[in-house]
Amino acid sequence: MYVVGAFAVILVAGLAMTFVRQFPRKGDNDRGLADARPNTRLLAAWVLGAVGIAIYAFAAGLPGFLDANAAPWMSYRVLVAASQDGYKFTYPNGHIADTLHVSIDRPVRLDATTADVIHTLQAPALRLNEPVLPGRTAQAWFNATTPGTYELRSAIWGGDRYQDMRTAVVAHTPADFDAWMVRVSDVFAGRTMEQAGEVLYGTKGCKTCHTIDGNKLVGPSFKNVYGHQFDTREGVKITADDAYIKESILKPNVSVIAGFEPVMTPFEGRITDKEIAALTAYLRTLSDLGGKPAGADTTKAQPAGKEVAAAAAPAAPQGGK
Repeated sequence: MYVVGAFAVILVAGLAMTFVRQFPRKGDNDRGLADARPNTRLLAAWVLGAVGIAIYAFAAGLPGFLDANAAPWMSYRVLVAASQDGYKFTYPNGHIADTLHVSIDRPVRLDATTADVIHTLQAPALRLNEPVLPGRTAQAWFNATTPGTYELRSAIWGGDRYQDMRTAVVAHTPADFDAWMVRVSDVFAGRTMEQAGEVLYGTKGCKTCHTIDGNKLVGPSFKNVYGHQFDTREGVKITADDAYIKESILKPNVSVIAGFEPVMTPFEGRITDKEIAALTAYLRTLSDLGGKPAGADTTKAQPAGKEVAAAAAPAAPQGGK
């Protein structure tokens, strides 16, 4: 494209400069092109030819344009949530990942939204480049034909965390994709409760609002939460034991830790007791009091504020794992 563009510029600009030098107006008595009478037939042929080329280009390009913007019938649909924290891909079975896994030779439809600023979905190897605007649902589709891992990124600056807008598209054979989907559908398969809790920390969205390094975001950090005491906005002192964590997930805004707002989405009916137990086990590993038995402190646990939030994607290992 660069070579063709450069050639067109040189050709047009070169001819213009050549004609100016070769055919200058020599004087007031010189009959130039402005005084010449146009050849009506030649002019008509030129205009009709240009219009014909334009109509042909439109007619030839329209099917390709419609094909690129309308996903084939029964495409595999994946929901995409783009944010400054990265991408979150939600599959039809409810599994959430931050790496897009697909099957080759199967059209994939992406329905993408963003809640903060403009992003794009760009995968050059798959001829994918779709802007994602706040307040709208962008639709794009592609069909991977060769197994492999391809870069997926945002092609527009979206804030200081722009470098986080990078992930990958992993294209599997149909059999490998089905096997991967079965494997990731059970978060507890082949994992300890602590490891499953770490995965759920991403898939349930906790990492969007809660860090594990002590830094505060929308909610308190999960570092050194378990087993410690906190004051709430209501003036009640609570202890982050097993009961506290469970109530803070199911009914997070009943009792909010001091310094934070009651903005977390309740998870009642959206998470199982086993998943809560796994998250609790993971929180124990992040606390210097995690080795103490749950409920060792006699302080009654109260419903908590935003201890676990919803909406982020975990880092799904590449290569079909």
